[in-house]
Amino acid sequence: MADDEMMEVFRAVDRMGAQAAIDVVLQPLGIDASVHDRMSHALPAPASMPGGYFIAVPVVRAAEAAAALRDAVTDGAIDGEVTVGAA
Repeated sequence: MADDEMMEVFRAVDRMGAQAAIDVVLQPLGIDASVHDRMSHALPAPASMPGGYFIAVPVVRAAEAAAALRDAVTDGAIDGEVTVGAA
């Protein structure tokens, strides 16, 4: 496994929500993250493929990131869903 391998751990419905999750939760923990735009930009978008904005973090910090994001969602600090299980 490469040192820079990333894993998507969180899905937000908009770019602002994804960026808020990074700024509010991950950045203070020192976890590098990037946003992957997986929104369907087709007009009209297929109902079966809603897409979203996914946050990817280094694999070695994925469990920590997922746990922190899950806590923030539960506390109402951010909106979205954790897409992997936390160890």
